[in-house]
Amino acid sequence: MEQAIDAAQGILPTWLGLWVPALVALLLVVVGWLITRKLFSVQKEHGADIRYREQGMRLVFRLLGLVALIATLPMDSELRGQLFSLVGLLASAAIALSSTSVMGNLMAGFMLRTVNSFKAGDYIEFRNELGRVSQLGLLHVEIQNETSELVTVPNLLLVQEPYNVVRSSGTVISADVSLGYDVDRRDIEAALLSALNKAELENGFVQIRELGDFSVLYRASGWLKEASLLVSTRSKLRGRMLDALHDAGIEIVSPNFMNQRVLNADEPIIPVKRRYYRETHNDGHAEEVLFNKAELSSAVTALENKINALKTQLKNEEEPLEGEAREAVKAELGALTEELEAARLLAKNEAEKDRGTASEEE
Repeated sequence: MEQAIDAAQGILPTWLGLWVPALVALLLVVVGWLITRKLFSVQKEHGADIRYREQGMRLVFRLLGLVALIATLPMDSELRGQLFSLVGLLASAAIALSSTSVMGNLMAGFMLRTVNSFKAGDYIEFRNELGRVSQLGLLHVEIQNETSELVTVPNLLLVQEPYNVVRSSGTVISADVSLGYDVDRRDIEAALLSALNKAELENGFVQIRELGDFSVLYRASGWLKEASLLVSTRSKLRGRMLDALHDAGIEIVSPNFMNQRVLNADEPIIPVKRRYYRETHNDGHAEEVLFNKAELSSAVTALENKINALKTQLKNEEEPLEGEAREAVKAELGALTEELEAARLLAKNEAEKDRGTASEEE
């Protein structure tokens, strides 16, 4: 390598020959990054999650390029030493100033991944705000809330403060309603249980939560298997409760109900039911709009898990697959890999929309 550089310096003009070592060093760094990126693309095609490794390697190659450039630029050795001292001083100052927060968030991130209490796409409630996890970063967790806004929470806060995670296997959906003492509780319980059944919730039950001064607080609860439909099912349950209580002739007003218009004492406060009424079903539409980014992250994670399961099945030596069964698994693996690439592309485009600028080319 040194002989080739000396030969190039002898052929090229004097001023250009001085820059040959710097150009060669930068060329080697670029070639190394291209080879590394090719390896990452191959791993990505096989369903591997290489986001964090790719980010780390980008940082390493940038630092290598800076050091190589300073080491090979045509300058005095004293000036080169001063530049190295400046870079070292800046790096030390950055580490010293940010070590408390950066290292704390970094260690908290490793802790969250070790505990593995939630993943992308899971519902999480933090500081009384419900949202879905859209991204797990090295230093932060991104949560998409019920207004579709992206909330960035440092990992250190999630370690220091409690948070609630909705289990992906299912959760309990509840809704409260306060009714007067003049209504028999058995009629109320029957109406609320009917509402739970119409909301397609399993193992429904009704609780009396509070005996207030003017009204009784009831809570209707049921088991929801599909946790991804949490928001729309909560709204659906409240709607079914309204319908069930009105159909049973139960007024949803407490004794201190006030209105400016004069009411007939015998007239119930129930809306007039239309004779011909067709109800629209939009189950899941709210989640698609509010948590679009989290939905994409959840889909990517689910596809990665399926691909890993199929790879394990192919590599299983105790019960090896042969013939048509093995080919069928390979075909399914190829289809899932294509679907994963499409999902990752959609997630990437969504992230670029959030940033407002085009991201770096992978």
